[in-house]
Amino acid sequence: MKTTFELPDQLMRRIKLRAVERNQKLKDTVAQLLELGLANLQQTEAPTRAPRPVRLKKHGPLTISDIETAIAAGRD
Repeated sequence: MKTTFELPDQLMRRIKLRAVERNQKLKDTVAQLLELGLANLQQTEAPTRAPRPVRLKKHGPLTISDIETAIAAGRD
């Protein structure tokens, strides 16, 4: 797929130098760097699933007052 985007001059110079050093086409170098960046992002991102809810034993349903008291206690 063809696309157009703007990159800072210094970044473009670094990419071009990398392509020359590795004897690659510029488009292949850009694609490779994007793939590496995306793979790195996937490793560092937090899980997308929500955490399991906390279940309280021996306690009835929480009220707003209970929650506010717990929050206030955590600030002390």
